[in-house]
Amino acid sequence: MENKMSTINDIVISETPRDVVQFITRDGKAISYPSLDRLYSNNNWANISNNLELLRLIETMTSEGVIEHKNGGLRKGPNWKEPAFIAEKKYTFE
Repeated sequence: MENKMSTINDIVISETPRDVVQFITRDGKAISYPSLDRLYSNNNWANISNNLELLRLIETMTSEGVIEHKNGGLRKGPNWKEPAFIAEKKYTFE
């Protein structure tokens, strides 16, 4: 029987990096930049060229208030918005 449960790797490969970061930070939990970098590295830099481009995206999202650096990690910021794929329930996790 095929496993239909989605994984974070499915999301990384299929969605924009901006939406991926918003998805990861959606519930207030933090992710470190090295963990985010590793997530993209393990997925052959899907939808983003390299770690410098990822770092630029993080800095842009931070300056926009979408995410914030807090307590050693990246967290949901005051201007965070839910990515469309969450509302669409595009992925299943149970």
